[in-house]
Amino acid sequence: MIHTILCHSCDDRLTEVSNAVRHHASVVHTSMELAKSDVTEEQWSVYEHNLVASFLEAQSSWDAYREHLMEHGLLRSTPSERDVA
Repeated sequence: MIHTILCHSCDDRLTEVSNAVRHHASVVHTSMELAKSDVTEEQWSVYEHNLVASFLEAQSSWDAYREHLMEHGLLRSTPSERDVA
């Protein structure tokens, strides 16, 4: 039998990352469509805020997932060496 060092929380965190990235992709696509239209500066400012917020949420979720995998010893701790240990 193969010994696994993944836990239930790994799956939960991966789901959070996937959802955050999908949400960000949706915001990006909407922003692209909005940019093609006759949008006011105020409208764009709101979407720009949403775009940045969704990116930061996705990045935060990814960082939490990466940190969790590092706790299991699956990834190295140095950001420049993010490959599998």
